[in-house]
Amino acid sequence: MKAQCLISFGSNLGDRHAVVADAARAVAKISNVHELQASRLFETPPIGGPTGQEPFLNAVAAFETEASARDVLESLQVIEKALGRERRQRWGARVIDLDVVLHGELVGGGTGLIVPHPRYTARQFVLKPACDVAGHYRDPRFGWTLSRLAEHIDQGVPSLALVGGDQAIREELCARLSDQFGVTTFAASPLAKPMKVLGNAPMPVRRDAGQERSSAGRWSLSGPEQAGRVQESDRQLESGMAEGSVEVSKATEPWVSAFLPSLPPLDSSQAASLNVPRLVARMQSTTDQTKWPAPHQMWPSGWCWPEYRLEIDDLDWAVSELESALTSMRCPVQPVTADGEWWK
Repeated sequence: MKAQCLISFGSNLGDRHAVVADAARAVAKISNVHELQASRLFETPPIGGPTGQEPFLNAVAAFETEASARDVLESLQVIEKALGRERRQRWGARVIDLDVVLHGELVGGGTGLIVPHPRYTARQFVLKPACDVAGHYRDPRFGWTLSRLAEHIDQGVPSLALVGGDQAIREELCARLSDQFGVTTFAASPLAKPMKVLGNAPMPVRRDAGQERSSAGRWSLSGPEQAGRVQESDRQLESGMAEGSVEVSKATEPWVSAFLPSLPPLDSSQAASLNVPRLVARMQSTTDQTKWPAPHQMWPSGWCWPEYRLEIDDLDWAVSELESALTSMRCPVQPVTADGEWWK
């Protein structure tokens, strides 16, 4: 049975155009790859990793195939090796980088392969090229087309809500993002203050609906609705019934919250609101054996919002990943070819 497959290309070493074209021609020759269509070539700045890198040339290709996602990945890795790829440093400069982004309705994977690609949802250098040739493809987890996902990421400001893991880790990540990169962050509110007593009955404590600046220099929601929300973030993510919202209607800069704010229905106009995150960042520890989490742990059932996977074994790395995700949502993606015929 044939599946629609989407792969990505990237290069920022050597003759970028020639090596990406060689890669596309090699992919087109793989058995069980049918009717390959390539996007335009786009130039994007390097994001994350060591400084001093050259800009990337990026593209995607869509095709139908009877091959499994694992077989496609193995073929791509053979092509990478033949073209001189050396895996020395994550996010480092590379002659060629080939990834499987989508493979039909597959959700899952194993060692070294997770499909859909766990971080493509934040990457405009994948989403914008994808709109050239695969805008109608749907992410099997939440049902949006890639065109709609690209539009969603482009709306409002880059923003992420952290879920999973431990509350203290989420707040620590927010603290580091604020201190190291100046990112606006919304930490979980402290426990609600004790209620005042009026006669023999407790009297609710009144709070303004706005934001309060915490002593650590980060933002937290005010209001009793926030108490206990962090511990329930995964449940709320799956039900889509989180209470309250992030009060950022005037925000113009990227933000990250240490909890899950209210998520409207995916098909509502409120999905574009500044008060909801562009993506939910699901945190997951990896294992020494695989360096990848189990897909059923990373992606629970009950999808209701686009997600971004975040490894948290190394907090320094996790902070850089979050900052890179925010940057990737707004990085300039400039076409350098008029069409997708550059590889023929």
